[in-house]
Amino acid sequence: MSLDDLISVLYKNRGLNTPKDIQEFLSPTHPQNIKPSDLGISQKQLSSAIALIQKHIKKDHPIAVYGDYDVDGLTATAIVWETLHAIYKNTFPHIPHRVTEGYGLSNAGIDHCLDQGAKLIITVDNGIVAFDQVAYAKSRDCDVLVVDHHEKLDSLPKADVFIHSTATSAAGLSWFLAQELRSLYKSNFSAPDSDLLSLVAISVICDLVPLLGINRSFAKYGLEQLNNTTRPGLKALFQLSGLSKKSSIGPYEVGFIIGPRLNASGRLAHALDSLRLLCTTSVQRGFDLAATLESVNSDRQRLTEVSTQNAYSQVSSVDIPDILISADASYNEGIIGLIAAKLVERFHRPSLAISIGTSKCKGSARSIPGFHITDFLRQFSDIFDSVGGHAMAAGFTLPTENLDLFTQKATASASSFITPEMLVKQHRIDARVKLSDLNLDLYSKLEEFAPFGLGNPRPVFASENVSIFGLKRVGASQNHLRFQAESFPAIYFSAPAEIPADISKADIIYSLDLNTFNGLSNLQLLIK
Repeated sequence: MSLDDLISVLYKNRGLNTPKDIQEFLSPTHPQNIKPSDLGISQKQLSSAIALIQKHIKKDHPIAVYGDYDVDGLTATAIVWETLHAIYKNTFPHIPHRVTEGYGLSNAGIDHCLDQGAKLIITVDNGIVAFDQVAYAKSRDCDVLVVDHHEKLDSLPKADVFIHSTATSAAGLSWFLAQELRSLYKSNFSAPDSDLLSLVAISVICDLVPLLGINRSFAKYGLEQLNNTTRPGLKALFQLSGLSKKSSIGPYEVGFIIGPRLNASGRLAHALDSLRLLCTTSVQRGFDLAATLESVNSDRQRLTEVSTQNAYSQVSSVDIPDILISADASYNEGIIGLIAAKLVERFHRPSLAISIGTSKCKGSARSIPGFHITDFLRQFSDIFDSVGGHAMAAGFTLPTENLDLFTQKATASASSFITPEMLVKQHRIDARVKLSDLNLDLYSKLEEFAPFGLGNPRPVFASENVSIFGLKRVGASQNHLRFQAESFPAIYFSAPAEIPADISKADIIYSLDLNTFNGLSNLQLLIK
């Protein structure tokens, strides 16, 4: 297959059927030129939000920006708080504590804001289903502006104003609100964007928003800004994590290096440190906060490794059940989502990790395509205290005394919902190619499809009857495979243990990576 033919196949696989489609994909519209109405946000919504904010500014009321402890919530909070603070100093952020307050808007969090005099709470990345909490805030004479991208229900809480769309991340919605404020108060800002797009790029990549349309624009132009960021905290984080040595920062670096460090404080400590890192203007403060996040992330990695190995040991290698449930008193509730994800990655089964407490258990679930994990769990609502989520992930709490009953019921009923076909991991390939077709020119053309992520994965190829040699296991747990696929080095992360060491021929599925060392660049195969 010629290079041009292969690129044409890649365009078609991504639904790019016209020259206009291709042009917009390769050169997406800058976010500054995208209208909020393109996301389903009316000018009336934005105008109402601005009017509500201005009402409280005129009355000199404290304004709280109420975020969340994950990357999207943190970046959204940073965008709104920074913008508001440049206009009006009587504003403050609130990030809930995972253990003492839990996810989203809570009465305890509202009380904290009210104790500081807040008369307006702006929720970002939460609030769209917080019926009781919004009602509580209103009963305490506090207005509520909800900025959220999560799915809404048939009715809405009694908030004053909503800015809502599922088309992008909460940080993306917050960016549009910030643009309205910046346009209205131009004299308060020295730069047209003040590095806000870099925060949106981090959010859309880490929150696994499909990188198509507006989100592709946010990722592309935000990454350009991120690579030239002036934020002292991010620059220090790049330095301490080794990113400053790389030629550029892309979706991989954001998703697997920056994101986990920003998330770590919310998992094991308090995510306010991550927000401070994003917003600080002090070089020394930025370095100190980056060092703290680096340390907490190392603790998170060690804790996750120990707990994940424990979860693996609970799974029978002979008869793997249709659904995996790993419960342990040693599991830190800040990492149970990571444990569940690791179980899915290794065994390709819907997986639940549960932290057992004295009276309550907290669980996190991750799923596989075709199995709606939240719908499955909701059939046990009488056992749970709470449950929520979406098709691929869920969170729940239940009394410890109900854990055994839940485990029995979930294990027994899973086979009624899970087919044998679901349990076979499938890969969508773009094309079958010969290894001799691979070269740096092809890699350069593939990079035009970047930024890669959910909705726009890196192109995947298949090659048949490939000669394999030099195979060896690597990594701290010996769970990765490194080998030569004819003339190309290859790496297979989290490779199954049953792959024989003496394999000499194989059909392989892979994506291309560029390995640069001492100024020399060579292609490497990332085995799927």
